[in-house]
Amino acid sequence: MRVILWSLNILVLLTLSLFAKDNIIAQFNHWFLSTNTQTVSNIEVVFSPNQGATDAIIKAISEARKLVLVSAYSFTSQTIAQALLDAKKRNVDVKIILDKSQVSQRYSSSKFFENLNFDLKIDVKHAIYHNKVMIIDDKTIITGSFNFTKAAESKNAENVLIIRDNPKLAQLYKQDWLKHWNNAVAIDKYSLKK
Repeated sequence: MRVILWSLNILVLLTLSLFAKDNIIAQFNHWFLSTNTQTVSNIEVVFSPNQGATDAIIKAISEARKLVLVSAYSFTSQTIAQALLDAKKRNVDVKIILDKSQVSQRYSSSKFFENLNFDLKIDVKHAIYHNKVMIIDDKTIITGSFNFTKAAESKNAENVLIIRDNPKLAQLYKQDWLKHWNNAVAIDKYSLKK
């Protein structure tokens, strides 16, 4: 009889813990889905349209002290370009790789970056250089579907992940970035090739 009562008690406790767990999951889902920006550990998640993705990227750039490496398929956001210029003015080393479509695109920031003497290269090896990445100070990564454009902020359904204080992951991204940097050409040389 004691074994049966003990087994029933365990069953009741397990059942209660499952309900409590479901309640915690429901509360977490409600909390997570009802806000625009969330930080879990060192990972910040932001969605668009109009949920602060551009502001989150600008904040991360403002934290840069030494280095920002940028990979961009499309780059038309004046505010993100300005944040990179502000970083450059703080003596942060900013290097940018753009897709070749950015050289001829009407509203591109490539001329902005070129005119302000950014260290800028154009990817010529791939059909599309589709990366959307920033690596900051060898420890922070910005990535996701979000192109650095006004449309990505105001019209498109996009996502941004900002992963801070993860030098091992940043090193993997940096290795890939450097491989593309070494295969890319300076913008003035790309213009001559066309």
